[in-house]
Amino acid sequence: MSKNLEINFSDPKQDRSKKTLNDLLDAAYEIVEAADTAKFTSRTLASKAGYSLGTLSQRLGSVEDVFFWAIQRGRKSKLNAYINAMEQFDTQLPIRVFLDKYVDIAFGNMNVVTSKVMRYYDQRFTLKYGLTANYFDYIDVLIEPYLELCQKNETNTFRVLSLDEARLIFKCVLILAERPFANDDPIAGTEQHRQIVIENLMRLLAK
Repeated sequence: MSKNLEINFSDPKQDRSKKTLNDLLDAAYEIVEAADTAKFTSRTLASKAGYSLGTLSQRLGSVEDVFFWAIQRGRKSKLNAYINAMEQFDTQLPIRVFLDKYVDIAFGNMNVVTSKVMRYYDQRFTLKYGLTANYFDYIDVLIEPYLELCQKNETNTFRVLSLDEARLIFKCVLILAERPFANDDPIAGTEQHRQIVIENLMRLLAK
């Protein structure tokens, strides 16, 4: 595994093997996007991809890893949506407008992912690989785009952060916004939750 705990599969040399792997990965991604964790199984994957259980075992080794990979792929896609929001944000608008938009994107993504998928990943992945010090480092991809946004904004409402401060604050964002969904907290996704996130991020990020 890489530093960022990403699941990777060896690149097959034969075209037929490449097609098999791509078919299995694509099928796993479609199953995960449907967000029914009861279907995160070898049989469902084999049926969806059109391959035998033997082929799955031979090509993937651990079938569970392919679902981890698919969840990670979905998470990367959603993080890219945050980055795009930062890059396209109007530099003449204040931080409150940015946070309203950012939190709405985040909550929309959480509702797509569903708490069940997040809990599946937390429970199964940590059981297999442990909870390492960099388990939540996936959020770090947002740091540089956000710091660039702070520098470009013309409203003097964004507090300029150091790299280390931004790194720790973005971990706080996970606790405030994401983890209530992962933990199936009753407040998750409510207007009260949204306001708690926005007001606390204003305290952390605004001048």
